[in-house]
Amino acid sequence: LHWKSSLRGPSPRALQSWNIDTHNTTAAGPCHWFGITCTNGLVTNVSVLRTGLAGTLDTLDFTVLRSLTVLRLRRNSLFGAIPAAIANLSSLADLDLSHNCFSGHLPASLAALSGLVKLDLSANQVGGKLSSAALANWTRLTHLNLQFNRLTGTIPDEIRYSSNLRVLCLHKNQLSGSIPHQVGELTKLVELNLNTNNLTGSIPPSIANLTKINYISLYQNDLSGPIPSCLGNLTQLEVLYLVLNHINGPIPHEFGNLVNMEDLRLSQNLLTGTIPASLGNLTIIEILYISVNELSGPIPPVLGRLSMLKSLSLSFNQLSGTIPHALGNLLNLEDLIVSKNRISGLVPPSFGNLTMLTDLEIYQNQLSGPLPQELANLTNIYQLQLSNNDFSGPLPPDVCKGGKLEYFAAIENRFDGPISRSLRNCTSLVRLLLSNNHLTGDVSHVFGVYPNLEFVDLSDNRFSGELSTNWVKCLNLATLHMSGNMITGRIPPQFGNMTQLALLDLSSNQIVTEVPKQLGGLTSLLYLNLSNNLLSGRIPSEIGNLSSLTTLDLSSNHLTETIPMQIGQCLKLLDLRLSANELNGSIPLEIGRLVSIQKMLDLSHNSLTGTIPSDIGRLDKLENLNLSHNGLSGSIPSSISDMQSLLTLDVSYNNLEGPIPENRFFRNAQVEWFEHNKGLCGQVLHLSPCPQPASRHGSNKRHKIVLASVLPPVVLLFLLIPLGVIITLRIRRKNVKENNTEASAKDLLSVLDFDGKVLYDEIVEATENFDEKYCIGVGGYGSVYKAQLQTGQVVAVKKLHALDDEKGFRSEIEALTKIRHRNIVRFYGFCSHARCMFLIYHYIDKGNLSTILSSEEEAIELDWSKRLGLIKDVANALSYMHHDCSPPVVHRDISSKNILLDSQLKGHVADFGIARSVKPDSSNWSENAGTLGYMAPGKKIPIRTS
Repeated sequence: LHWKSSLRGPSPRALQSWNIDTHNTTAAGPCHWFGITCTNGLVTNVSVLRTGLAGTLDTLDFTVLRSLTVLRLRRNSLFGAIPAAIANLSSLADLDLSHNCFSGHLPASLAALSGLVKLDLSANQVGGKLSSAALANWTRLTHLNLQFNRLTGTIPDEIRYSSNLRVLCLHKNQLSGSIPHQVGELTKLVELNLNTNNLTGSIPPSIANLTKINYISLYQNDLSGPIPSCLGNLTQLEVLYLVLNHINGPIPHEFGNLVNMEDLRLSQNLLTGTIPASLGNLTIIEILYISVNELSGPIPPVLGRLSMLKSLSLSFNQLSGTIPHALGNLLNLEDLIVSKNRISGLVPPSFGNLTMLTDLEIYQNQLSGPLPQELANLTNIYQLQLSNNDFSGPLPPDVCKGGKLEYFAAIENRFDGPISRSLRNCTSLVRLLLSNNHLTGDVSHVFGVYPNLEFVDLSDNRFSGELSTNWVKCLNLATLHMSGNMITGRIPPQFGNMTQLALLDLSSNQIVTEVPKQLGGLTSLLYLNLSNNLLSGRIPSEIGNLSSLTTLDLSSNHLTETIPMQIGQCLKLLDLRLSANELNGSIPLEIGRLVSIQKMLDLSHNSLTGTIPSDIGRLDKLENLNLSHNGLSGSIPSSISDMQSLLTLDVSYNNLEGPIPENRFFRNAQVEWFEHNKGLCGQVLHLSPCPQPASRHGSNKRHKIVLASVLPPVVLLFLLIPLGVIITLRIRRKNVKENNTEASAKDLLSVLDFDGKVLYDEIVEATENFDEKYCIGVGGYGSVYKAQLQTGQVVAVKKLHALDDEKGFRSEIEALTKIRHRNIVRFYGFCSHARCMFLIYHYIDKGNLSTILSSEEEAIELDWSKRLGLIKDVANALSYMHHDCSPPVVHRDISSKNILLDSQLKGHVADFGIARSVKPDSSNWSENAGTLGYMAPGKKIPIRTS
């Protein structure tokens, strides 16, 4: 009871029975309490799981629980160090503190628990080293699970004394050193999981002694050396993961003895040699991944015997020869990935037998010829990648026969002919990449309306006709590449309604008339390229509305009139090209506002006049500036000397005169950049030196006149400045005082579309002061409650565990008030009160993805197509946060627990407690944060990347 009183927050409903009932003596003792089991009047089992316990174990008196054999507090919110006093539980056999927030070091006193059979401390933040003494003393231990922690050091040799171990899970820690050969003495082991550590050295051959083992996972370490051939003796082995190491040498021929193998993954290593034909003996294998190695030779035809195979990945090797016809016998195959090899010849017609196939990737090989008509049988295909081969003939006529095709890529081939009717009516398409072929047809009618289409690239083909307004009806289209064709006519004004469009490239066609002003409505546009067309008229001033634009290329057209000053409103521009037009007038001063511009500012080959504005020197990130072939006059402004990033400057073929600014850039400049001007001079090779300045006497006289005229107003200005500062400070102090008085009169409560005070009272009442029965989830930062308001509306209320976690609270508010997206949980408001802090969200009824996946029944409902949809939902949310928010918002804790599902199984990103905005001027930043999970090897240590 003393420990119960120390827990934070309201007492969980599950512990309401934990009290002394003086009126009922039969129920007065703890043996009748929830989660407690007694034997002969002694407490032997305490199991309180998933009840939202929040606090430490510091006040729990272990000395009175010496008869305890089972202590399970799994999936709560307990934190702090695991007390050393836990060693007083001398009878303990089963200790499960997994999925909490425990930290500190693994207590050495655990070594005293010699009777332990099961120890599970997984999914915490426990550090320190594995105790040699403990491993030597845990001779009865059968299950040791310390995964998802922060353990360091090596795996002690004393592991041999835990000879009864059946399950050893140490993955996702920071363990180093080699795998001790003593692991081979754990002959009862059935599961060995050491993945995602920093283990080095070779795989010890002694592992071959583990004859009962069926699961070995060593992936994502720094293991090297060859795979011991004796592993082929582990005939009970069902799963072997060696991915993401530095293992070299051949795949052992002896692997053909692993007749119970179901899942073999050897990808992303340095394996050499050929694929052994003995793998054809693995007749019940379902997954075979050996991609991203240095394997050579042909694909063995015997792989066609693997009748249970569902996924085969051989990509990113140096395999050669042809694709065996026998692969057409793999009738259960769903994924076939042999891309980026040296495979030649034809695609075998037997592929038509693979009717279960959903993903076929054969890109970047040397395949040729027409595609077999039998591919029309692949009615379940959703991804077909044929790019970078030498295919010819028409595209598959029935490529979308099943209506499931989402990703079709056939870039860099020799496909010709028109787009098939099947592809025109393929409404499932999400990405369509057909660039660099010889495809023909009238684009005004060969493409239909694709409600899910996000990316299309038809560039560098032979399409003709006029642009269709069907593209406007593709409501998810973000990228439209149609450059390098023979498209004529005008740009439909309706294109301005494609507000989701991020990239539009219509360059190198024969498009005529003006740039429609309606394009100013493309507020999400990042890239606009209309170069090399026949466009005429003026550049519309509405172009200044494109506030997200980073690249604008209107070069090589027949555009006239002046450069609109509104172009200076495109503050995110990195690249601006208006060359080879018929623009006139002066360079607008507003160009100097484009301080983000980096790659190129090209105004060459026009009819611009006037001077070069000195504000152009503010573009200190600019690398290339081309103002050549115009009618500019005056001098080169000295402010250009401040452009520290400048690599090239071409002002040739103008009417410029006077001295060239003096700095290192100009001293090393090429003379061609300044040729054919009126009278430039300076310290550049082959340029004339500038004449000496006028006499000192004349100069001094002019200086005196200027000083006499300027000095009186300057003195007056300096007298007025202090007076203005004093007045401003008094006004500001008054405002601050008034604001502080107002803020102190009430707690901070801000709720969108609600009366804050009323809503606060409603939430407290609706949750009965945050009673456990309304709790629907517990996370690292807080508990989430379901509250029904008086209006009938249901909201989710996230109440923080700790009142001192204001940083996470403020981070979540700052992130959520900036964003509105269909795949991000809608934020209604927040409360910061002396007694509690909470946030209010739209209620998402299906819960989080992690919980659903842990339920066998619900996980079955979430089939692969729905999971793919979830991935898209999360990707859309992340794309919005990274590219459409200003400044961008980085979530930093994307995990299955932070993805909520609605009744339609649509994904919504939640929990922004450690999110942060990226500074607009920050181009690189790296930091580890959030829930531990898979990370690329290069991200294990936070480093600044270029």
